[in-house]
Amino acid sequence: MPAMRRSYLFVPGNRPERIAKALAAGPDAVIVDLEDAVPPDEKCAARAAALAALAALPAAGPPVLLRINTVRSRLGLADLLAAVALMERAPHALAGLMLPKAMPEDIALTGDVMDEAGIAGEIGALIETAAGLEEAARAARASPRLSFLMFGGADLALDLGVQLQWDPLVNARARLVQACGAARKPAVDMPWVRLDDFAGESAEMARSFALGFTARAAIHPRQIPAIHAALMPTPDEIAQARRVIDAFTAASERACLLDGRLVERPLVEGCRRILARARPV
Repeated sequence: MPAMRRSYLFVPGNRPERIAKALAAGPDAVIVDLEDAVPPDEKCAARAAALAALAALPAAGPPVLLRINTVRSRLGLADLLAAVALMERAPHALAGLMLPKAMPEDIALTGDVMDEAGIAGEIGALIETAAGLEEAARAARASPRLSFLMFGGADLALDLGVQLQWDPLVNARARLVQACGAARKPAVDMPWVRLDDFAGESAEMARSFALGFTARAAIHPRQIPAIHAALMPTPDEIAQARRVIDAFTAASERACLLDGRLVERPLVEGCRRILARARPV
């Protein structure tokens, strides 16, 4: 199993000078944000500045995605076409696009436009409305380019009329994880927004990863090491995962016993995921 992304670091699209700093912070991916991070009267200028900065990036480094405005708007359609044009002339500049308040039709349309242009690239989708949550299972299968769904808790809390806290949103989180699990897609949790509350951040990450999220977004470079550390298996977990896989392989990939415990394929696949988390992207 290949290494899995653990972290996605957001950068405001109207601060293109921060993109290189974000890449240097060590995230597994960077998301340049043209949507919520940019005031309405700066969006067109931010698009031009962000795309120019992306075109000038070296080919090496973590993948970069561009969070565009909703494709159900003229602004978002302009973002989409400009981003696709950049990917046509500078394929290294962008790994893909991220869609806000995503519905399955948004994902399918974006994939169709990328297909028509004949470009490579992935799509990430933010599920951050009640309507989007209802359609999360379809969204996870809306395009072969869809690489992950991200939980957008702030907008969803507003939509549901609840506080941006763990308990009111735990059911919504679980539904997103279930949709991703059924489609075999990674589920990415929202960033922790109270930057001075380290204990709260640590506690929520533990709950999030126990629930089934495999990665987390971040809004500050200093959050990246904590995310990676929280997802890193212990040496004992790594050693035991290898023992399980070795026993299963020695048994010609048939059910067997190890230390009195039944070893069969679901356990082995879980061990392979442990080893994938142990390999940095």
